[in-house]
Amino acid sequence: MNLWFVGAIWLYFYRVFMTDGQVGTLDSIAFLIGLLVEVPSGALADKFGRARIAKIGIALTAVGIAAQAIGGFWVILAFQIGVTAGQALISGADEALFYEKLKFKENSHKWRNLMTRGGQIALVASLSANVLGGLVYDFSPTLVWLLTGLAFLSGAVVIWGLKDEPIKRVKQTVSQSVKSYFTDIAAGFHEFIKPKFRLYIPLIITVQGLFYACGWGLLRLVLISRFEFSPFAGSIVISSCGVISILALHLMHKYSEKLHEKRVLTAITFMTIFGLIFSVFDIGWWGYVVILLFYVGEHALYPFLSEILNKQTKPEQRSTILSLASFLKILPYVALAPIIGFLNEHNSLEVFLIVWVALSGLAWLYYFVAKKRDLIIKPDFEDTEEPIGPTEIKF
Repeated sequence: MNLWFVGAIWLYFYRVFMTDGQVGTLDSIAFLIGLLVEVPSGALADKFGRARIAKIGIALTAVGIAAQAIGGFWVILAFQIGVTAGQALISGADEALFYEKLKFKENSHKWRNLMTRGGQIALVASLSANVLGGLVYDFSPTLVWLLTGLAFLSGAVVIWGLKDEPIKRVKQTVSQSVKSYFTDIAAGFHEFIKPKFRLYIPLIITVQGLFYACGWGLLRLVLISRFEFSPFAGSIVISSCGVISILALHLMHKYSEKLHEKRVLTAITFMTIFGLIFSVFDIGWWGYVVILLFYVGEHALYPFLSEILNKQTKPEQRSTILSLASFLKILPYVALAPIIGFLNEHNSLEVFLIVWVALSGLAWLYYFVAKKRDLIIKPDFEDTEEPIGPTEIKF
């Protein structure tokens, strides 16, 4: 599911059929649909089974990617909506599924270890796919999309035999089921605005939201183009950043018990701010450093936020809470995609970059003050490592 052969070339393919402004509009519409599916998908997974919803999401994503090879604004828009809806079904459902099946101890760091190890494997796959996709693009642009769709579909095959835990069902009428479904969503929202989650919300919106605009949106390729890298050079940039990120995740895995939440989140936030500031200037190929900072920051932040959310969430609400976090991560890009495309088309991208520096700084300041005032209900789990039990899986 990480063999995104289109990862380094999709913007160049889209530009055959539309301007950057239209790309931003297309992304905004497609990701808005995905955003609307995001929270209900978590509630669906909690209610009807995480494995079932994840499989549907993988299949929908695979078809949406492969069909974009046809080309054309409206065709790409229609099937990109399928991709974002499919990704919404997967997000939250897959993580909650595996977190529960592996049954980690509440105060263990082993989930973080698993996420960093999984991140390394994912990066090996994606960086290899980026290089190959860049090469295949020169031969056949449509083939890159077909290869990505086929590779993604293999993810459904791999987990096809995975079953959900039995769900206790209460016999209900249709109206009762609908009411119960929306009650679950409302309960998830109520849980997510409690102090133990609330201080992370600004960082999710600004820092993780920026990473989403780079990793899934057009910002990374806009920056690569801004720094004057060719499509193939861009694929090398992304892939080499992936190699360095693998090394960073290896160090995180090795020293996971010594990494403290506040220090890691602070370091990643300021890496992001410095990267945004550097991007304002005409730095040419030095822009590689910017792409690297965002790439490493994205993959380093994910295991920590995943651990924070999973450990502080009630099991029956896990998919809903994870989907809410994903919702907040995607939300900025829905609004920003057309703005980024328009500003880049008119050589004014620095307006967005400067504004986001200020917002990221304010988000960190809120987090820092909230932590200092002990707004978290529970003490930090980072300092309460328990020894591994005889039946616990060690990664």
